[in-house]
Amino acid sequence: MDASRSTSTRATSGSSVPALLVLGVLWGATFPIARIGIEAGANPFWLVTGDFALATAVSAVLALVGRAPRPSARTLAESAALGALMIGGINLPLYWGEQFATGGAASIVYATSPVLSLVFVLAIRHGPRPGPLRVLALAIGFAGVLVLSLAASAGGPVTDPWGIAAFALGATCQGAGAVMIGWRRPEGEARWGQTGAFAGAAAAGLVTIGLLRPSFALPASPGALGSLLYVGIVSMVIGYTIFYRMIQRWGAVSANLVTFVNPIVAVALGVLAFAEAFQLSELAGLALVLLALTLLELPRRPRPEAGTGPRAGRSGSAGSRWVPRPETDLP
Repeated sequence: MDASRSTSTRATSGSSVPALLVLGVLWGATFPIARIGIEAGANPFWLVTGDFALATAVSAVLALVGRAPRPSARTLAESAALGALMIGGINLPLYWGEQFATGGAASIVYATSPVLSLVFVLAIRHGPRPGPLRVLALAIGFAGVLVLSLAASAGGPVTDPWGIAAFALGATCQGAGAVMIGWRRPEGEARWGQTGAFAGAAAAGLVTIGLLRPSFALPASPGALGSLLYVGIVSMVIGYTIFYRMIQRWGAVSANLVTFVNPIVAVALGVLAFAEAFQLSELAGLALVLLALTLLELPRRPRPEAGTGPRAGRSGSAGSRWVPRPETDLP
């Protein structure tokens, strides 16, 4: 059995919702915590590059302690390139854009990444067209994110178009990067591979710093250091370990549904930590997101492999199997 077929089989096992909720909590808290570091005086590019460097070091220590098998230099270089695309491509625009637009705007734009992943899946894998239920669920989920983010931002999350452009670049990198990882790493990305991915993201950060030449600003204040530790260890090392596993098991589109959960976490933090009022519009947005996740969890309709199925059986093919393909085969 080849890698693509084994991935298809894995992609249908279990529910992705618990992992989505855990990752949504970890990454949803990243938005305000990253802003704390920036408001403490840290330059966004130096801060996020420090996050990448810390994640690289922690991941390498875990790989050494766990005696993870070392991949070839070529494989490690490919992991670094994929990490520069996805991890660097997601976070560098996010940190820069948060200077000009709110976290609500980021939530709205990044919530397009599941749709972008679906587009890249069809372009790269030449899979079947998505079923109407999947398209409807993605539309409902995005509508829920839109309602939640607008409510949390008092109806106006946009403060500067440059921030929106940066978030759009990040969402594109997230959508494309997750698909590329699922395509190039159907067996999953092991600990050394993740270390290479963080190193690739750090290299992308250093290149960005070299091109833009921002002044060094990474103060040793509690806000900046707390932001560095949380994002570098919790959001990066733990978060991307979960995310890579989700890509391997359920596919890029399902993994990127975490962007539907992030605004829920932001609203919950506002209500619980900052005593913000919970609005009816936020309840409506929450209901839409939950409806979308429920629709996306419905059983997938299996499709026959090429050369199999009832017609193939009549032509003399024996032992035909029905294998559901990831990403697109929903009713």
